[in-house]
Amino acid sequence: MKLFSTASILAASALLAGAANAQDVTLRLGHTGAPTHHYQTISELFAETVSERSNGEIQIDVYPADQLGKQLEAVEGTMLGTQDIFLVSDTVLSNWVPDMGILNLPFLFSSLDDVHEVLEGPVGDQLEAKMDGTGAVVIGWWMGGLRNITNNVQPITDPSQLEGVKIRVPEGEVFVETFKAMGANPVVISFGELYSALQLGTADAQENPPAHILTQKFYEVQAYTSRTAHIYLGSPLIMNEALLESLSEEHREIILTAATEMAGVHLQMVNDLEDAQWAELAELGNQINDVDAAPFREATAPVIEMFKETLDAGIIEEIQTQLAD
Repeated sequence: MKLFSTASILAASALLAGAANAQDVTLRLGHTGAPTHHYQTISELFAETVSERSNGEIQIDVYPADQLGKQLEAVEGTMLGTQDIFLVSDTVLSNWVPDMGILNLPFLFSSLDDVHEVLEGPVGDQLEAKMDGTGAVVIGWWMGGLRNITNNVQPITDPSQLEGVKIRVPEGEVFVETFKAMGANPVVISFGELYSALQLGTADAQENPPAHILTQKFYEVQAYTSRTAHIYLGSPLIMNEALLESLSEEHREIILTAATEMAGVHLQMVNDLEDAQWAELAELGNQINDVDAAPFREATAPVIEMFKETLDAGIIEEIQTQLAD
C-alpha cells in the first residue's frame, strides 16, 4: 500500500472527516456481481472480518448487482468521495489508469495462481502507485477470472471461426484490439445490459469467466462455451483515499490488512468453485469445449507488442520474465 498524497488528504471535507473520526464507522461496498456470485461471498467475508477485528466499530454494508451504480459511475464516485469502497474490474479502472490494462493483455497469464503471485509482488506495488492523484487507492487485489468465449453459432476451436462475429467486450482498448486481431467485430456493451444484448442479437457472442456465465444465466441465450482462457480480468478493491486516511490509524490498519488477506482467500475460493461451475453449466445444457490455445496465442501475440508502445513496457516485460522463470 502506497503512502497517501498530502494534497488528497487535505482535500477531504470537514463533514467527511468528522463522520469518519467518530467511534463507529459505516461504509458501503458495491460490486457488479449477482447476489450468488463469489464477489458477494468474499465481500461479506471481508465485512465480517473487519467487524470482528474492530469489535463492531466498523460496519461494511455490501451492495451487489450494480445497486450503487454501474461500474463507470461507481468508480468515478469512489474517486470523488460520493462512494466508499468498490470492487471494480481492472479494465474499467483502465479508463482512468491506462496501465491497469496491462493485466488484460491476451494470454499474459495461464492461471489465477500466476496472477496472484504477480500482483502480491513488485508489479502490484507499481500498479498501485499509478493510482496516485485519482482520489482512490487499491486496497486489495481480489480475483476475477480467466475469460472464455460463449456464442450461439458453433463451438469455437480456432480463431478463424470468430471472423465477423459480433462479440461483446467490456470497456478497455485491450479487449477491442484482442478480438480485432482474431477477426471478430468487438462491440462495447456495459455488463448490466449484456444479457438483453445477447437475447436481442445486438451481440452474437460474449466472453467471461464461468462464474458470470452461470450466475448471470448467459447459458440461457448462448448455446456454446469454448474454454479459451484468453484474457484475465481482475477485481481490484478500491477505496476513496481521503476517507481511508481520515479513519483512525487502528481502523485503517484493520481495513488494509483484511483487504490484503482476502486476496489469498478469494484466489482459493475461485479456484475451488470453477470445477463445480463448469459441471453445473454442462448439466444445464451448455455445450462446452476445450481449445488448443496455440493458434489463439499466435493470433493475438501482436497485441502485446502493440501495447508495449502505449502502456508501461517495463511492467509488461517484468511480468513476462517473472512468469517465464
